[in-house]
Formats: sequence, structure tokens, C-alpha cells
Amino acid sequence: MHAPPEHAQLLAAIADELMGVREGIDHVEALVSRLVRRAPAEDRAEALTEAQALDALTQRLEALSGVLRMLGNGATPAESVSRISLADMAVRLRPAAGVQTAGASDSGDLMLF
Repeated sequence: MHAPPEHAQLLAAIADELMGVREGIDHVEALVSRLVRRAPAEDRAEALTEAQALDALTQRLEALSGVLRMLGNGATPAESVSRISLADMAVRLRPAAGVQTAGASDSGDLMLF
């Protein structure tokens, strides 16, 4: 199954936009990191934990961009979703891709820094 050329172009453009958003979040993440370093010592650990949510967002955007690219390159929805490395996101998207899921999965491969 191949996407019509106009769909493939749109999917690639949306994937590019998502990666642009990801780059913007990377800049915000750098700013937040600098601000966390200046936070009072007693607040720093909690602020750092909360700031890691930005990293989780960038990973999700990257995964979604990858799905769109695969769809644009002719992969089936099931194939596209099967490549998502974030297990919790894959579990949420599999039903929409027509993939049957058996039971609950682990919490995923989210990597926090």
C-alpha cells in the first residue's frame, strides 16, 4: 500500500513541522536547564524532575514524526506504529492502526536525562 503522492508530500511536510517543533522545545529545554541551575538548592531536584517533561515531549514528537514519514513512504499503519520505540505511545496508537493488543504493556522506553 502506497500513499498517493500528494498524501506522501503532506505527511513528509507534517513530519518536518513536528521536528521543527521538537527543535524549538530543545531551545526551551536549554533555557529551563539554565534556570534550574539557578534555582535554590532545596527546589532544584523537584524543578529538574519537572523540567524532564520537556525531554518526554521531544521524544514523543520524534516518534510521531517517524510514523508520518513511514506512512508517507508507503508503510502500512500497523508497520508504522510497530516501529515506535515509546511503548506507551505504541499501545495507544495500535488500535487506530488496526493492530490488536493483548493485555497491558510495560510503561515504555522513555529516557529521561
